[in-house]
Amino acid sequence: MLRVIFGGTFDPIHNGHVTTSLAAFAELEANQMHVVPSAQPPHRDYPGASAGQRLAMVKLAFAECPGVLPDDCELRRDGPSYSLLTLQEMRRRWPDDNITFLLGNDAFAKLDTWYGWQQLTEVANLAVMRRADQDTPWSPAVEALYHQHGCDALSQFHQHRQGQILLLETPDVAISATALREAIAENKDWREKVPVNVATYIEQYRLYGL
Repeated sequence: MLRVIFGGTFDPIHNGHVTTSLAAFAELEANQMHVVPSAQPPHRDYPGASAGQRLAMVKLAFAECPGVLPDDCELRRDGPSYSLLTLQEMRRRWPDDNITFLLGNDAFAKLDTWYGWQQLTEVANLAVMRRADQDTPWSPAVEALYHQHGCDALSQFHQHRQGQILLLETPDVAISATALREAIAENKDWREKVPVNVATYIEQYRLYGL
């Protein structure tokens, strides 16, 4: 069983999140994808929507996607939402499964600034989403990590429960969550950037200053 773990603030979840994660889910030939909203992101300001609202929007965004499971494990845990703690929890839940942490290249490039980053490959595989035109340079420490754990073949990736890093090419859907929140507050050209049912939810609850 290959389980993809896709975390983020999702404030709000938008078409970039949905399109790229589903493309990665398909490319990995995974069985399930757990979409995990952060309660208290360690690298960002506090979210504009509540944890419950962000979870509700994630559920709406993936409602018609078989195998995709919204997961509230970080919302039930106190303290900062460190990815390592989440992956350790997933490993305890499913000790025999391939646990694959999905992240973007921008995040991977500065992975060495994360809490417990060197332990991530001890509990999970990493799948890094890269756009064809994306050239964000990796730090030397991240370069060394990839040199040690990089994997070229999906068949090899499937054979290991943890310790592999695979690069994926994903669609270029560049949406800034910050710019999106500003557009919602101004009620200007934002609806086409989120799933239809998420737009309805934002309007219903007047989120982000709408």
